[in-house]
Amino acid sequence: MLVRRFTGGEPTSSSGGAAGRDRHGQCRRDIRRTSPVPAKPRQPARASTAPAATEPRAGGPTRRRVKRDPGDQIENRILAAAVEEFAEHGFAGARIERISSQAGTVDRMLYYYYGNKERLYQAVLEQIYADMIGAQRNFVQPDDPVAAMRQLIEHSWDHYAASPKLVRLLMNENLLRGRHIQLSEQIGPTSFPLVETVTRILEAGQARGVFRADATPDHTLMTIMSLGFFYLSNQYTCSAWLGGDLMKKPRRTAWRAHICRVVLDHLATGAPRA
Repeated sequence: MLVRRFTGGEPTSSSGGAAGRDRHGQCRRDIRRTSPVPAKPRQPARASTAPAATEPRAGGPTRRRVKRDPGDQIENRILAAAVEEFAEHGFAGARIERISSQAGTVDRMLYYYYGNKERLYQAVLEQIYADMIGAQRNFVQPDDPVAAMRQLIEHSWDHYAASPKLVRLLMNENLLRGRHIQLSEQIGPTSFPLVETVTRILEAGQARGVFRADATPDHTLMTIMSLGFFYLSNQYTCSAWLGGDLMKKPRRTAWRAHICRVVLDHLATGAPRA
């Protein structure tokens, strides 16, 4: 019996055997291999679900801008933190990481601005000398040489007493035998105006006959500075063996007057000479 099979070929016998099946099977396989597979139609691109960027409306929220510190502010913070660190721990005990942490920056910025620990310490010394001499610029010299010398003494003492870090830093540098001050090209010229001020007052007093003719600016300035510096740098040991706190206001006021009396009595005309 003939059975028509819809296989794309001629009708075959149901008992056509393996050859018929192989022939038609091969034909079907050839059709599958050679017939082009229709490409899937491309899906249309989906619209982005992200909101479109729009300009901020007037008065609306805007993107926050991060304010960066100018370089000079970073450098000033580093220097201020270094003053505290070196005054408290000395040159040997000071740590760069503590300075950068206190300044709110990183170690790399310290090396960027100062190069190394030695140069940073030198910059600290230059700063405290500049502050000390800068304070003298507020000093207005009276016409009376005696009054001018008295006010200069009081002004110098007040600055020392208000600057304990200055005293500690100078003590530490003296322990180092002035190694870093000698390397500085700024400290000498910075300090010279103070010498000039003492010289002008002294010469004015000598010209009027109220100061002895053999008094020198160097000795006068060293006397003023030493009487103030010694009191403050030795306050703890002296307070212990004298049995009283040297930093109490009555004691400090009395010492201020004592410095004035010692210097002015020495400078006065007719004072006994050594």
